[in-house]
Amino acid sequence: MLFSTAAFAVFMTVTFLAYWLLPHKYRWIFILMANAWFYISYDVRYLAVILVTMLASYICAILIEKQDVIKKKKIIMATGVVVTLSLLLVFKYLNFALYTVAKVLNRLSIPMQETTLRLIMPVGISFYTFMAVGYIVDVYKGKTQAVRHFGKYAIFVSFFPNISSGPIERAEHFIPQIDKEKTFDYDSVVYGARLLLLGLIKKIVIADMMTKYVDEVFNKVPQHQGICFAWATLLYTFQIYCDFSGYSDMAIGVARMLGFDLLTNFRQPYLSSSIKEFWGRWHISLSTWFRDYVYIPLGGNRCSKTRRDLNLLITFLCSGLWHGASRTFVLWGGIHGICQIIENRIKEATGLTREKEKALTRPVKMLLTLLTFCIVSYAWMFFRANSISEAFYIVRSMFTDLSISGAMEQMTMSGRSVVKTTLAIILLIIFDLFNERKDMLMQLSRLKAPLRWVIYIVSAIVVIALKVNNQFAQEFIYFKF
Repeated sequence: MLFSTAAFAVFMTVTFLAYWLLPHKYRWIFILMANAWFYISYDVRYLAVILVTMLASYICAILIEKQDVIKKKKIIMATGVVVTLSLLLVFKYLNFALYTVAKVLNRLSIPMQETTLRLIMPVGISFYTFMAVGYIVDVYKGKTQAVRHFGKYAIFVSFFPNISSGPIERAEHFIPQIDKEKTFDYDSVVYGARLLLLGLIKKIVIADMMTKYVDEVFNKVPQHQGICFAWATLLYTFQIYCDFSGYSDMAIGVARMLGFDLLTNFRQPYLSSSIKEFWGRWHISLSTWFRDYVYIPLGGNRCSKTRRDLNLLITFLCSGLWHGASRTFVLWGGIHGICQIIENRIKEATGLTREKEKALTRPVKMLLTLLTFCIVSYAWMFFRANSISEAFYIVRSMFTDLSISGAMEQMTMSGRSVVKTTLAIILLIIFDLFNERKDMLMQLSRLKAPLRWVIYIVSAIVVIALKVNNQFAQEFIYFKF
């Protein structure tokens, strides 16, 4: 059940009204039922997988808390993490592992038939698995208490706004909100509805519009050449941003309408002036998860510079692999890791401290922001490519033909399409620039009611019209991760 469908509009309307009409003591039961209904709307078979994840992490956390011996606590924690992660490894990476082993053995002249198991990857498994693993580790570290009420723990793992594509919640942030008695807050609900509308605009008006032209190039790579690859990569850079941040806006907005606060997941990432800053603004819940549960346990920066660099590289390679069982994702993660290592070394060599960085002149910051954007966009090309061989074909061919008209013809883009996509990018950048300084959705409250409602109605009409007429709408990109 996608956020951008009529089915979800009906589901959300019923859920919203019933939730606020019910007494507080029954709301957790209703939310749990809504979560289950939402999840099985994709495929009822997914329910068994998420139930195993819930039970394994729930039992493990309680056993950890009951145990007094540190060594036994660690064994229980490690067992729980392995069991919880094993489901993700099977559904997401087993076929990739079998394919890789077969390739390696065949190269060594050891015959082995390539085998592909018919596994259906459950929606959101990468996200709720990481939430469950983080919960187990946090209970072990004493950062949060084990939840004794299985139903309320199940709400944490399966909360419908963020189960499909995050944000990846933390137990200490979310679980206390379940028991907290909530009163209807008109301003909070309105702000949540604005976030929902903003997310729909990003997804339907911008991301889905760019899908046709991006897919035309990346799904038919051998049939294209020249600068059309650069233009398609640029469009994908904004497509994936609007698609994913649009989902996060909707998830946070829907949760806000029900009185829940989810973690912030995006903060104008393309305004970053370094790769490190980019990862402090892009998919924040994932980058902080990898920081806390991979980078820091590896030693973080509390070690030699060489070991720190290795820790960074391993963390980013794991991040790339998390996105998908493909060498393209690993390479994408590796590019970001290497760039951040180079950044750190340059800053150390030049003595560029955080204070000096803040004091840089505006032209220098703009130049660094442009450079960072180019690096991030270039890396997205590997992320979107269907294979390593196609990615390197794009690299070799990108600037062999600089004819703009030829590029537009290859992408089946009319002059009107170029104007529409360019205008969408410009308006998005302007919105992010203003949103960087002030919360633009909050600023809407300062407008007079008639003007506000004109904005709401026009935006809704545009979204509905494009949704009805758009033949190239797709699922959210991060659903497959």
